Amino acid sequence: MRGLLGGAIPHLMAAMRFRVARESALAANLTNADTPGYRRVDLEFNDLLDDAAGKLERTDPRHLGPSGSGAQGDYRMIQGPRGTRPDGNGVEADRELVELSRNAGAFQDQAALTARLFALRRIGATGENR
Repeated sequence: MRGLLGGAIPHLMAAMRFRVARESALAANLTNADTPGYRRVDLEFNDLLDDAAGKLERTDPRHLGPSGSGAQGDYRMIQGPRGTRPDGNGVEADRELVELSRNAGAFQDQAALTARLFALRRIGATGENR
């Protein structure tokens, strides 16, 4: 049980750090929605689970092999294309609001899962279920 929970928590924490950083980038896009020539930015998460899958070992030839390749870090910044508006701004406020909402929902899901994993660790260590 320690290996399963101990391995999942760092990945969830990295995913939550990504969500916080992405929220800042998306909020900056909304802030600059009327800035002439502004190009939207976003963050891309290089899936850490793919990196973990690349380190798995086959213990039986009937097991499926890992399909992911190693990650190059937690995330990277992507700059969007020039906007089609006359002022060259590439931000669509509606899109940014939707992305902010999705990002916040994903953060809440990851935080809830992390809390459950810590609760399982506490139960495993103390036998108490509060």
